Formats: sequence, structure tokens, C-alpha cells
Amino acid sequence: MKLEIVLQKLSACFLKIEAGFDYGPQGRLLLRNVENLWFHHCVTTSRYNVFLSGTDKFSKTIQDLKVANIDTLPFGLAAFDNSKIAWNQSLLNSGNKTIVHKVAKVVTFCEESNSRDLFHKKQRERKAWWRKLVQQPSIFFLTESKKGKNNEVIDIKAEFPFGNITVETISHQRDVRKMFLQDKNCSDSENDLSAVEHVTSLDWGCLVLLCDSYKEKAPFPTLQLLPKIAPYKAICKVNVEANERESIIEDLNQLVLYINNLLRTSGLGTILIKDNLSEMLQVPFVIGVNKVSLRSGIVTVSSHVTTLAESVHVSQLVDYIASYCK
Repeated sequence: MKLEIVLQKLSACFLKIEAGFDYGPQGRLLLRNVENLWFHHCVTTSRYNVFLSGTDKFSKTIQDLKVANIDTLPFGLAAFDNSKIAWNQSLLNSGNKTIVHKVAKVVTFCEESNSRDLFHKKQRERKAWWRKLVQQPSIFFLTESKKGKNNEVIDIKAEFPFGNITVETISHQRDVRKMFLQDKNCSDSENDLSAVEHVTSLDWGCLVLLCDSYKEKAPFPTLQLLPKIAPYKAICKVNVEANERESIIEDLNQLVLYINNLLRTSGLGTILIKDNLSEMLQVPFVIGVNKVSLRSGIVTVSSHVTTLAESVHVSQLVDYIASYCK
């Protein structure tokens, strides 16, 4: 598998990289899903307070937290930004031109005595998070640390036949007053503060997820994206016999609309189409309805990834699909 081939065959709907990351309609949904999962894990469900800020407003945010008396250690600041720092330049034919990519970061401030433990804990946590998003968890690995005078940096990379892609950097910064607080008048008691920062490239991460899911399959290549990151979770298909009555077909179409609305109002993305294009659209679940469904409420749910099919009652359909999207 070559990176150029993957991009050429999937660029129409997902992603192409020329002057920058250019997403198709499904690629934008993939990026949004990854961003939402990152925010849920790193901000919403963090074990300590993480406050949303801007990359150029960390100093002001910290001062605001001090005034509000909610700067108890440890605490984190999260931000989104478009990075112009070069990542993975050797993988693309972009010459010396830097490709801008979207990043999400969290800087966690803590006491110096606890910073080393936090640094190593973040490495384990972040690598484990990436491994939950792919078919082949073993592609992710930690690089050897790069040590400077006041900091130490470790990268998380994904290994492919065409090369390794860096998706995240984790750093331990000891000179917090100079690098983050930007306050030369800090008291000496603040010199024992350290910071652990992890910066995730959402764009490069999406590329890794696409490469991991890419499968050569006749008559066209396919993606086996995990349901939690797939742009659409399900597609509904009407199964009718030849010469079926128009009234039955109309009732089945109404059932399809009902199922779509049921899933969508529960936060599970679906797509309405006339033909069965789940293979091309890379939808993980196909919900089949027929005349029996009208009488019993039972539908057939087929998994694009496992190729297995199960009978599920409409009343349990949301819980069934949602259980695979956590």
C-alpha cells in the first residue's frame, strides 16, 4: 500500500492533500467525529479541571482562573489551532512548503514533584486512546524521548509500509514561568510548577485512520472504519419481492423514514439513498426492512466490518447501534 494510491482512490469523498488537507463531504464528518471524541476524552471526562482557552491566551486564562480562585493544581488548558509547524513532510511531495494542519492541545499544570509521573501517564493514556480508533492497534508506538535543557518530548507515531506518520507529541516542560505563564514577576513559589503538554494533529490523525481502514477489494477499494468514527452509522434498505403491492412498498418507505428519524434524533448519523450504496459510502451498518418488519417490528442489521447479520426489534435499534459507537 502506498500513500498516494490511498489518497487517489478515496479523495472524492474523504480526503486529498495538495496545498493542504482538503476534505470531501464524508471526510469533514470524519474529522468532526475525531474532534468530538478527542474533546470528550481530554476535556469533558478528564479527572481534573480542563478549561477551554486559545493558544495565544493561556497567560490571560491563567490569570482569570487565579482571580476566580479555581486554579487548584493540577488543572489543564485546552485549545484548537491551525499549526504551521511541519509534521511528516517527508511523506508528501510538497517540496519545502509546510502544510497547515489542525491541532488540538492540552497543557496540564502540576507540581514539579508529580510532573514525571503525569508525563508517563499521559504517554500511556494517549497511545491507548489512539489504539481504540483503529482496526490494527499495534501500528501505534512511542518514539524515544528527545531531551532538551528544560523539556523532554516524545512522539506517538503510526507505522505503515510507506513510512511512519506522527499523530501526536507529548512534552514535559519544566520552565513553566517562562514558556507558559509569560510573567517575569511571578513569585519564587511558582518556580516549582511544571507542565505536561500533548498536541494532537487532527488532520494527520484522520489520514492515519483512513490508511488503517483501507482495504483493496473488488470492484472498488473499501474502508472498514470503526462505527465510532464512521461519518454515517447506518443506512436503511428496503427488501421487497418482485411485483410487490404499491401499498406495501409505501409502508416500508414510511418505516425507513421512521427508523432514520429515530436514529438521527438519538445522535446516530444516517443517510437516505435510493439504492444500496453502503459499500461505496463506507457505512458500517445496513438495516434491512421487509414485509415481516411491518408485522413484527423486527429488522435485520448487517455489519460491514464483521459481515454478520442479526435480527433486532425496532425498539432496541438505537441501543444496538449505539453500543458499537462508544
